Formats: sequence, C-alpha cells, structure tokens
Amino acid sequence: MGIKDEMQAKAQQAKEKLQSKQDEAKQRGQSEQERLRQRAEQARQQGQQSFDDIQDEMDDRS
Repeated sequence: MGIKDEMQAKAQQAKEKLQSKQDEAKQRGQSEQERLRQRAEQARQQGQQSFDDIQDEMDDRS
C-alpha cells in the first residue's frame, strides 16, 4: 500500500469518526429537546390545574 493509499485511509477514518461524533451530538440534542418539551408540557398542565382549582374555588364562593 502506498503513502497515498495510507493517507486516504486515515482521512476516511477521520471522516467516519467525525460523522459518528456529529450523529451522537445530534441524538443527544434531540433527547434534550424532547426532555425540555415534556417538562414544559408538565408545567403547562400544572398551571392549568392551578387555574382550574382557583376558578372552582371562586365558583364555590359565588
């Protein structure tokens, strides 16, 4: 194998390693985004529940 072939093989390995790291980072980003989306949904539901509780309490006073 010549030097040119060795360099191409090393370049290909580096390219594959970089692609792997990028895919991993993308996956982590998607997981984090989904976790934040779920947390926001829970907070929204809790806020709505609190609002409904207050509204029920005010209706009871009427």
